[in-house]
Amino acid sequence: MSRKTIAVAFALVLSMTVAFAIYNSDAMKEARFVTALVARNIDARGGAEAWQSVSSLRLTGQMDVGQGMQVPYVLEQKRPGKMRLEFVFDGVTAVQSSDGKAGWKLQPFRGRMVPEPMTEAELRETVDSADPYGLLYNYGARGHDVELLGQEPVEGRDAFKLKVTLPHGAVRWVYLDVETALEVKLEAVRTLGGRERRIETIFHDWEATDGLLISRRQETQTDGDDEWRLVTVETVRVNPPLDDSRFSMPASSEESALASIQ
Repeated sequence: MSRKTIAVAFALVLSMTVAFAIYNSDAMKEARFVTALVARNIDARGGAEAWQSVSSLRLTGQMDVGQGMQVPYVLEQKRPGKMRLEFVFDGVTAVQSSDGKAGWKLQPFRGRMVPEPMTEAELRETVDSADPYGLLYNYGARGHDVELLGQEPVEGRDAFKLKVTLPHGAVRWVYLDVETALEVKLEAVRTLGGRERRIETIFHDWEATDGLLISRRQETQTDGDDEWRLVTVETVRVNPPLDDSRFSMPASSEESALASIQ
């Protein structure tokens, strides 16, 4: 055997040894575990094929705005990155919306009868509700970094804790039930009233609609607030026709003023 052949063989063995070591490193083992765990979660929620067919969602229900007051809401989501939340408060309709690039809000209950652009911080806060898929679906392609932080008990059940870092740098913590792989809790840090506050949401009552499993009851609490706020989902429509114009800021103040009193 020539020296050249021996050198090539040695290099091949060395590269295989390095590749084997990398494959069996702690980081790679964790990455494979996270991939498998997320796959379990997507399967539990209806499966990747079912979610891939979703281009839009419309959820309606009731949400708690404090002091025991429930108001009706409509949440519409459309790929890619579009959302519109409407809720009726004190007899008028408020709107928060984003077309995936810019966001706007209409707050007539505060005397603001024309739409106003969202701040950059407010726009970043809409990312959780601007996609029907949730945070984990196809996370790598969407630029979401997912890291396993271990296990913690949630509502008396063991849960895997995942740290999800979004493309713009915001961080969410997702807890998946060890047994079912469904979400049991979501934590986020949001800016409210000029202060950063931690918000946690507990998910209950998963029900299927058109093959998709969706939580029908969610309880949310904000740091500094002893009260839990309840959001219920009463109806789910999969792939309703939603024109892109619904998510863009109205062209004139007259349009927005009319919309606020309808």
